[in-house]
Amino acid sequence: MEDFGDVVLDADCAATMPDGVVLKADVYRPARPGRYPVLLQRTPYNKRFAQTVVYQHPAWYARQGYVVIVQDVRGRYASGGDFNPYRSEAADGAATIDWAAGLNGTTGKVGTYGFSYAGINQLLAAGERPEALACAAAACAGDDFFAGWTYRGGALQLAFLLSWTLEALAIPDALRAGDMDLAARRRQAARNLPSIYATPLPELLKSGLLPDYFRDWIEHDTRDPYWQSVSTAAVYPAIDIPVLHVGGWYDIFLGGTLNNFQALAARHREQPLHQRLLIGPWQHAPWSRRNGAMDYGPAGDNRVDLAQLAWFDHWLKGRPLAADTPPVSYFLMSADTWVDGPAWPPAGVEPRDFFLHSDGRASSLSGSGTLTATSPDSEPPDIFVFDPGNPVPSLGGASCCQAATAPIGIFDQREVEIRNDVLVYTTAPLAEDVDVDVVGEVEVILFAVTDAADTDWTAKLVDVEPGGWASNVCDGIVRARYAASLESPSLIAPGTITEFRIALGSTAKRFLKGHSIRLEVSSSSFPTYDINTNTGTRSVEADPWHARLATQTIFHDRDRPSCLRLPVKRAT
Repeated sequence: MEDFGDVVLDADCAATMPDGVVLKADVYRPARPGRYPVLLQRTPYNKRFAQTVVYQHPAWYARQGYVVIVQDVRGRYASGGDFNPYRSEAADGAATIDWAAGLNGTTGKVGTYGFSYAGINQLLAAGERPEALACAAAACAGDDFFAGWTYRGGALQLAFLLSWTLEALAIPDALRAGDMDLAARRRQAARNLPSIYATPLPELLKSGLLPDYFRDWIEHDTRDPYWQSVSTAAVYPAIDIPVLHVGGWYDIFLGGTLNNFQALAARHREQPLHQRLLIGPWQHAPWSRRNGAMDYGPAGDNRVDLAQLAWFDHWLKGRPLAADTPPVSYFLMSADTWVDGPAWPPAGVEPRDFFLHSDGRASSLSGSGTLTATSPDSEPPDIFVFDPGNPVPSLGGASCCQAATAPIGIFDQREVEIRNDVLVYTTAPLAEDVDVDVVGEVEVILFAVTDAADTDWTAKLVDVEPGGWASNVCDGIVRARYAASLESPSLIAPGTITEFRIALGSTAKRFLKGHSIRLEVSSSSFPTYDINTNTGTRSVEADPWHARLATQTIFHDRDRPSCLRLPVKRAT
């Protein structure tokens, strides 16, 4: 037993799962006698760390009058069993909630918290409807381990998956197995991630550096029953508890967070504060005012602990929420202020199309590409060549999990925009009387053709300041063979003009007077996504030596009006 003054820690408390596997947890209790509600976090990243990269230490929450339990999930650190990501979290989570509610000194009411993996496992457990579970605070939680987690638009989220697996999962796996040689090899690989990103996946899979479950993720490259069996979205109908949903505009799992909130809020329309959404200007972690090269000032600071405390005090202790607590609170970037409202997306948002134009020379920042509200008439298409051997580098964005090893955050995009395989379309400086707020989901509609059997299309929304500084807002990708279906991909017919829709995700961004709105279009963003070889070969089998060039053509004319579709809310 450890003593934190007014908080006492009981370490390695055992919870036996229905199949006999024992999971270990650290239990933090207020030193003063009494009965307290429980806050439970279940993490694969070491219970002693307790996700303090974003949250206050469990002792802080215990001082507020809670029994705080942090548990290592199955097969991780002090807990027994074998670790296979996602597979046991629903059943183990529900069993742990029942166990926690029965501990001495508790009220029998349980709330859960945690982010990322520890966010989504809360929702999976909630789908089991454990009786003692009263509420949750699920941050940066995806809604689908296939789309938006492992893959996006059919493309593998390479930097996230490799850095996360090597740094956070594979090294502890090897240490747990007592294989020090493998642990050392994996640590060296994690220290040299740029070269690992560039290593062909078939080579990596043969190297022994990656655990077996990583191979499963690559082999299951469609949304098949393997993924559907652990989908959060599939258990929405069973989730009846109040949930505080927390996310960041530059978090890789933002789409899942918004989907979770919208789906569960729709089920509880008569209870406006049954679901609450809080979105800051943050990366996956930490939740800080500083995001890449951008500093949002004190308004962008982490405010999650206090929001969670108010949430738990209400649902676990019966204390009223503040009278001005909104169902939705989001940070409006560039205005650098928080906006409250009753729903997401907010009312008054209308789609506005900005059409692509050029004289056939939109390649690079020095090209002739423009964006206007006027639909095109007769214009030549823009053409570029995509070379898989020389992909467009990712420069910031929304990856995971550390900016030091994956492309994360806001940076000046001109370094990328000077390339001829990046099409650049820019509006004239905004000269309206009021600024333009883009709030909601951004989409690009491309009428395009390739001479390959498969290829990728990427798009990025950029804010251009009067001096030229060009900051990335949001981006997306679609792999051509997945454009029609994530369940049943099919190769395209080379030379066939096709309408592609690229989801760039959601944002809340004010484009200020004098700024310009820019769209980048290309066919790669490496290492955020794996490189398409343009051959139609699956990622698990892709051989860069057999990659081929692809000639890419983007149309913008009367019959094929490619456009950037923005959700615009007039600033007031």
